[in-house]
Amino acid sequence: MTDTNHTAAHQAQASTSHRTLSSSGATSSSHKKRKPSTGGPSSSTSRHPKSSGAGTGTSAHASASSSSTDKLFQNPAKRLKSGDSHPVSPPPSGAPPTVDMWASSPPQPPPPPPHTSTTTSHGTNNAIDLTTSPPSKSKQMYAQPTALPPKNGTKKILVKNFKQRPAGVPDEWVNKTLEMLDGALTAVFEDKDDESRGTSSEEIYQGCQSLCRAGKAPLIHERLVGRCRDHVAGPLRDGIISRAVGTDEELVNIVELAWRKWQERLRVIQILFFYLNQAYLYPAPDKDQIWDMGLQLFSTHIIRDAKFRARFLAGVFKLYENDRKGEADLDNSSLLIASIRILSNLGLYSSLFEPRFIDASENYYQVLAENEADADDVAQYARQCASQIQAEIQRVEKFNLETTTKRDLIAIIEKEMILHHMLDLTDPTGIKSLIANNDVDALGVVYTVINRVEDAGSKIKPIWSKYIKEKGAAIVTDSESTDMVPTLLSLKNSLEGILKNSFAKNVDLGHSLRESFETFINEQRKGAGYKQNARPSEMIAKYMDLLLREGIKAISRNSAAPDEDEQMMGMGDEDALLGNQLDQVLDLFRFIHGKDVFEAFYKKDLARRLLMQRSASADAEKAMLSKLKTECGSGFTMNLEIMFKDIDISRENMASFKLTKAAMERTDSMDLQVTVLSQAAWPTYPETTITVPEDVAQYMNAYHSYYTAKHKGRKLVWRNALAHCVLRANFPKGKKELSMSAFQAVVLLLFDDDKKPLSYEEIKSATSLPDAELIRTLQSLACARVRPLTKHPKGKDVNPTDTFTVNLGFNDPKIRIKINQIQLKETKEENTQTHEQIAQDRQYETQAAIIRIMKSRKSIGHNELITEVITQTQKRGTLDLTDIKKNIEKLIDKDYMERSEDGTYAYLA
Repeated sequence: MTDTNHTAAHQAQASTSHRTLSSSGATSSSHKKRKPSTGGPSSSTSRHPKSSGAGTGTSAHASASSSSTDKLFQNPAKRLKSGDSHPVSPPPSGAPPTVDMWASSPPQPPPPPPHTSTTTSHGTNNAIDLTTSPPSKSKQMYAQPTALPPKNGTKKILVKNFKQRPAGVPDEWVNKTLEMLDGALTAVFEDKDDESRGTSSEEIYQGCQSLCRAGKAPLIHERLVGRCRDHVAGPLRDGIISRAVGTDEELVNIVELAWRKWQERLRVIQILFFYLNQAYLYPAPDKDQIWDMGLQLFSTHIIRDAKFRARFLAGVFKLYENDRKGEADLDNSSLLIASIRILSNLGLYSSLFEPRFIDASENYYQVLAENEADADDVAQYARQCASQIQAEIQRVEKFNLETTTKRDLIAIIEKEMILHHMLDLTDPTGIKSLIANNDVDALGVVYTVINRVEDAGSKIKPIWSKYIKEKGAAIVTDSESTDMVPTLLSLKNSLEGILKNSFAKNVDLGHSLRESFETFINEQRKGAGYKQNARPSEMIAKYMDLLLREGIKAISRNSAAPDEDEQMMGMGDEDALLGNQLDQVLDLFRFIHGKDVFEAFYKKDLARRLLMQRSASADAEKAMLSKLKTECGSGFTMNLEIMFKDIDISRENMASFKLTKAAMERTDSMDLQVTVLSQAAWPTYPETTITVPEDVAQYMNAYHSYYTAKHKGRKLVWRNALAHCVLRANFPKGKKELSMSAFQAVVLLLFDDDKKPLSYEEIKSATSLPDAELIRTLQSLACARVRPLTKHPKGKDVNPTDTFTVNLGFNDPKIRIKINQIQLKETKEENTQTHEQIAQDRQYETQAAIIRIMKSRKSIGHNELITEVITQTQKRGTLDLTDIKKNIEKLIDKDYMERSEDGTYAYLA
């Protein structure tokens, strides 16, 4: 066939998809599938058609296939692009096969000569001209594409390997290629590049690929594993042995360098033998891939080798210990990270490293705990425990340790440093010292550390409770201290701050705090009298009186919440500050079992504040009354409410009296204010005789007549001891207004318009005051800070032989001066009398409780009666067993009850 026909054949093949071939009753052979390529030139065999038209079409297709095969050999780049090995050009026609063989590709059989004709059914060879046009009328061989599925069902698609190689390849070529791969491995182990080893990476890759396709993959794998094993177990291991003559840390560094070098070589091997890895090792689950094989060899012959294993692990542990001690530098940390990564990559972390590392860590922290616990400093040791836990967590993250290791390390620290040294962490002396110093941070660390292994509340509770009781008892029993309540409030505030900020508001410790306060406040101490045991209730009542009388001025520097108080004072919120202080005192009041002592003193102080108009805030007074009613019930505050009601009624009566003629006649000379008190509700006051000036007596008599006329059947008794007044005095150095008691005013009026001295006896005769009241009055006028009178001779004590004169040099920057403090201060006699009255009332309450119990039970045993009496009277106060027995005997003597022969008590109607 000429070149022109050759060209025409290709043109015919290219245009077959656009042309329509026809035959008379036969199908064109061009629809037959071409066989897959086997690496050599393609050939086509023609079929015997039934007609010449069909044969013509078949011959045209055969010529096209042959020509395409020639073109494939003439363009080897096409085969290289598809990933095949180097193509082999066909030998010329009639020439013998070529003797030389390529190492990278197995030898191929020569192709047959191209077909130029086809044999018809008559045995004649005819040349076919594909340039001629087909018949005008032809049958369409292919229908138009459609979206509907074929009617004859689904067709199966069979994918075949188009890159098959002949099974039999010459041994000479196999050996030569293996030698090339062997030399490449040697060059890799010697760190040579492509130029140094003389063979390019592409040739090595192609050689490995060709051997694998020729079925020699197991042989390559066997030789590759052997060479790598010999290298790791030989030169690489020997190099480590020769250099590992120093410390264990130096051995870790040498192994890490060898590991990096082996990884570099293993990466090159993996690239060169990539086809083996993907085509042979990857599909086989029972064979390790090249990278895994290399790691396994390094693990077996280096890390797990008996000569290196113990020293390598010891070196890693030493590096980690240096970091724990703070002796590690940047290189130390980098080496430790790299060594742990080696163990993780080799799969030896959990089996080899972790168990031994946990054991080493346990020994380390055991020694550390023994050394640190000997310091006898609870706070320092607790901080050491907390810092070790935090530092260990940071090291785990820094060196990329496993989560299981982190958990085990924390468990070791908790066991060795905390659990085994719990006695050191809960040392009573150390914890009490921290509480006393209000060291919130240190106590918080101690609590947190203990709480990691056990319930910190139950461990600290005995020490906490004992400290509160001892500290509170010391404050309560200090009879010389006048600041008991502020000190208790300060103690309570500091303890609550520790509970909140250090102990995370532990419920058990919170209950223990309140129970401890309740215990030492109500504790009946042996050897102490009734008055001493009732002192907390008395002092709480007096501190409330101080706050309600002086307001914000009474708040001492030892307030319960100084920061909060200063903030409120800066904001000008005095009412809020006063209310805050009263709420805190009321919190102490809640701890009191016996409310009778508090009630008696609070009632007495309230009477003074109301009668002398000394309350700092009327709203605060009413608010406190409401709070006491909420706490103790309406029966507790019934008399107090009556006292407030009497003040309001007396104010209305005085307004009505001022409109009368008798009052209006004396308006210019003096102003009288009278308060009528209900005797049952107010405290009992003694009757004190006193001679008042005539004009004052007439004014008082006028009001007496007015009141008795308005309220028939009522009797008024004057209580002069509670009276107070304001006198205007003209001293040589200025006019002053003196606020004082009625006793002081009566004495001072004796010196009006008379500068001569008066003796003690003369003053007593003129005023009719008893000696005790007169001495107190003269001391307040002549011996106090403000002295309108002068005593002769000078001194603090008043004697019957002393004389008194007006202090002509009296001067004060204020116009109105208060000198009536004598009425506000409680004397020892008054205090004793109050306690005696409380004890007497308690006796009556005890007897009333016994009668109520006997009337309801009719008959009861001794112990049961005692228990019932204590239960019924505990809200009023704690009764002594001796007092209960005495009251039982009194009721038996009065025939309210009797003692039976069996030891029980029976009620007598």
